Amino acid sequence: MKLRYETRHALFLFGCYLLTTLILVVVCFPLYWMLITSLKPLDEIFDVPPTMLPVQPTLSNYKNLFLITDFGRLFLNSLKVSTGTTLFALTVATLGAYSLTRFEYPGRELFGRTILFTYMFPGVLMIIPLVVIFARLGLTDTHTGLVLANTTFALPFSLWVLRSFFQGIPLDLEEAAMIDGAGRLGAFWDVVLPQALPGIIATGIFTFIWSWNEYLFALVLISTESLKTLPPGMMNFISATNIDWGLVMAASVLITLPMAIVFMFVQKHLVTGIGAGGVKG
Repeated sequence: MKLRYETRHALFLFGCYLLTTLILVVVCFPLYWMLITSLKPLDEIFDVPPTMLPVQPTLSNYKNLFLITDFGRLFLNSLKVSTGTTLFALTVATLGAYSLTRFEYPGRELFGRTILFTYMFPGVLMIIPLVVIFARLGLTDTHTGLVLANTTFALPFSLWVLRSFFQGIPLDLEEAAMIDGAGRLGAFWDVVLPQALPGIIATGIFTFIWSWNEYLFALVLISTESLKTLPPGMMNFISATNIDWGLVMAASVLITLPMAIVFMFVQKHLVTGIGAGGVKG
């Protein structure tokens, strides 16, 4: 009986590992294909049958990306806007989530339960009101306006996620700090924020990725070429008659690389944050 159980358990584990491997291959293959295509010369990209490894690997696509395009400027603009959106959204969401879980005031529960209501409406419905408001405020065609526009969609998600984390932090810890002489702000900074750090990191990553990939607001609100971000700016790499796939794939690799590096360093916090948020929510 014991041998039969161990056999079934071994087969079950083998099946799990096999399924995980297949899923990993399916998920990672587009990234692999993007990388090897960026290292191929143009004539090799269209070889039939396609080669799984570059026959004549070259870095010319990456060299041309910086020599003949504005990729460097687009990259810095996206980094600036995404960082600004993440910092602004996290600051407001952290304070808002703390308020929703620590203070009593009319409408608190209703607001907490309807935070994600804004996601029922597509972003395109917000464009006209945002353009009108920003035009009156002088924020059109500015990175500040784009950060504020991105925040309108990033903030509800950030607030909803962080609310779950703050709900899971014992109130006794904060009260003990205040009894020992800490003020409300001191208890918030020294006790609550360290406890909520995994959730803040996880929320910040998702907010940064959303802003990094945002296309609609960046396309409509920014018209000056020197202020454009990567998603609309990369459309210049594609013409009606020709697409330089080597250039596009090289740009895609460099766009993906920062996210991969960030995930590498904060993976532990990200997994902890997602798991804790899911349990506490």
